[in-house]
Amino acid sequence: MTNPRTYPQQVAELPQRVDDYLYGCDPVAACGVCAALATELAEAREASEYDKAYDAAAEIRNHPHPVKKRKR
Repeated sequence: MTNPRTYPQQVAELPQRVDDYLYGCDPVAACGVCAALATELAEAREASEYDKAYDAAAEIRNHPHPVKKRKR
């Protein structure tokens, strides 16, 4: 064989909702750490470095922020 296939079939295209699940996060506007991680996330996705993008999104999701207590 001169041109062996390296995969059994065409590449599967994942739906957009998978990207939203993996990389979706809500950085807090006034947080410098969240802003830096959001920039890192955008740069990693642009460079197709999906493992770094997922790590940045996970850090944004898990980054602690104080919860303001409501007055009664």
